[in-house]
Amino acid sequence: MDNAVKVCAIVPVYRHENASRHVVKSLVDLNIPVILIDDGNTPEGHQVLFEIAREFANVELVTHKCNLGKGAAMRSGMDAAIVAGFTHALQVDADGQHDMKAIPFFINETKEHPEDLICGYPEYDESVPKAREQGRKITNFWVAIETLSLKIPDAMCGFRIYPLKTSWPVMKRLHNNRMGVDIEIIVRLAWAGVQMRFFPVKVNYPKDGVSNFRMFHDNVVISMTHTMLCIGMFFRLPLLLSRRLFKKK
Repeated sequence: MDNAVKVCAIVPVYRHENASRHVVKSLVDLNIPVILIDDGNTPEGHQVLFEIAREFANVELVTHKCNLGKGAAMRSGMDAAIVAGFTHALQVDADGQHDMKAIPFFINETKEHPEDLICGYPEYDESVPKAREQGRKITNFWVAIETLSLKIPDAMCGFRIYPLKTSWPVMKRLHNNRMGVDIEIIVRLAWAGVQMRFFPVKVNYPKDGVSNFRMFHDNVVISMTHTMLCIGMFFRLPLLLSRRLFKKK
């Protein structure tokens, strides 16, 4: 990597400590430093993550004593990345669903466009639960309204490279700690005028995988997130409309 772009990976872990080992190994094999977030796992789970951090070089373990949620884990990870002097953070889910072979391409895109948010959008195989697939379509519909844009093909994919200079000031102000955080951060970065580039990433749902998605509770949280963002959009409507008109001219 060149001197201008220093990328680390942030891997939030809750109940995926065993699957996370393969994720960490894939990142280390690509010479990417890893910030591993133990988001309130059991003592046994913490021990697994401790052993992973000890086994591999360039892996830092940050521990939450209780489960605070993905948003809090990402804030802890970004904070640690800033302190360590990284310019960009690759967000990777610990469950191993994303195709890690896509990482070199995403990092090259970051080097070419260091100020942009480089995002994955999922290419599903037949393993995807239909309810999850339909739920993403609903979310993407609302995100198009909240941003007045059709340029965000997916707002929930947890495979992104954040430019920390612009993303960290937005992320640290968020109060969304749970499943809605990926949606909220991408909408707020769009409001802030951060350019985004989207590329496909293959996603697989293993039959024996552990899901942290709570159907009723998390759908309520996501609905509340969209309600909040829609209200925020109305306050920003003049800015968003003027930005679109300026681009057309």
